[in-house]
This record gives sequence, C-alpha cells and structure tokens, in this order.
Amino acid sequence: MNRDPRKFDEPEQFRLDRSNVREHIAFGRGAHSCPGGPFARAEARISIERFLARMADIQISESAHGPADARRYEYEPTFILRGLTELHLSFTPIR
Repeated sequence: MNRDPRKFDEPEQFRLDRSNVREHIAFGRGAHSCPGGPFARAEARISIERFLARMADIQISESAHGPADARRYEYEPTFILRGLTELHLSFTPIR
C-alpha cells in the first residue's frame, strides 16, 4: 500500500512533504507490525545521536520560536504523541 501509485505520487521517492503523508502505514500495528520496526527505530536513534555528537553550541532558533522566556511551538494534532511540527536549531559543526 505504501508504494501504490494510485495512493501516492512518485511512490518510490522518500518525500516528507506529501499532502497525504499521514496515510502512510509505516511499521503497522498489532498482528500486522513490521518485524524490522525495532531495528529501524534503533538505527534512527543511533544516527541522530551520531549527528548531534558532531555539533557544538546547539540552540533553539529565536527567530523561529521566540526568546527563551516565550517560546512558540506548533504540535501535530494527535492524541497519541505530542510531536512538534517543526523544530529550528542553530549549531556549530565540530571539525
């Protein structure tokens, strides 16, 4: 279903900006869950940790989210997880 061209334009491309991105079933649920899901989540966590380890002076962007005492964020409309729609950061790469 996730690669069905009747459901998704250019189904073989990884695109976060799809208008129907929330209809993607990803790892599934219950009896239909993907056995590789935990491995994929571990890979993502390790990748993010490695990425962040190569940065210094990580800060939340004041131009996008306001000053530290008055931050503004937008959240995905869901009951399961309070996820940010965007998070703008500034950082200094470590060489």
